[in-house]
Parts: sequence; C-alpha cells; structure tokens
Amino acid sequence: MARYDVAVIGLGRFGSALALRLVEEGREVLGVDVDEAAVDALADRIDHLAIAEARDEETLRQLDIRPDTLVVLGMAPVAASLMTATALNELGVREIWAKAGSRRHVEALTRLGVSRIIQPEREAGLAMATEILRR
Repeated sequence: MARYDVAVIGLGRFGSALALRLVEEGREVLGVDVDEAAVDALADRIDHLAIAEARDEETLRQLDIRPDTLVVLGMAPVAASLMTATALNELGVREIWAKAGSRRHVEALTRLGVSRIIQPEREAGLAMATEILRR
C-alpha cells in the first residue's frame, strides 16, 4: 500500500481545496507544487508537502509516488499536465485523475489513459444552468 492515499499535484485553488477536504476526512495526502508560496500556505494544514516540478519519472519516484497511489493533477498549464500524466504512466500509476481546461486538453489526457477528467468551469456552468432551468 502506498504511503499516501492521494497525491495532489498542483496546489492552486482547485488542488488546495481538494487536498484540504481529503485531509479533513482523514486521508493521507501528499501535496505537490512548484510554487513555494502555495506549499507554504498549506504547511499548517497538510502534513505531507513537497516543492517540486513533478514532470518526470525520477522526481515522482523521489516523491514516493507508487502505482497504487491515486494521483490528481490540479495543474492548469496543458504542457505540465500532459508531461506529468506521461511520467505517471511510465511509473505505472494505475489511477490518475486530472483537471482540464479545454476539449483538446480532455482529448490529450484521454489518450494518455487518465482515469477521470473534469472541467470545473464547464461543469459549474452546466450545474448552474440546470438550477436556473428548475426555477
């Protein structure tokens, strides 16, 4: 079993909210971001944090990402997301979830075998439309 239940790579608004909620529910979470300020902002609430550019297999190995770790990519830049997903596949990670900003990003992540892809802005817009239509 992995040391972490979930690794969240990218600790912006999406990734930090996700990581904090999982920690509140008792999950062992590893939060990773290249931005030292983003990591520092969570230091008192998440036990396992790393400042790292997690785009290559060796860095992921050093972070102790294992095949049975669920990894969520919360990062926005398409290139970083795709490079990280590729490295995770090379490492043999079985379950990768990701945030995508566009249809083409979704298509690329799908081709890389990402298990679950969400588009938060699109999904929020559709949810709000549904709410309006129920009025």
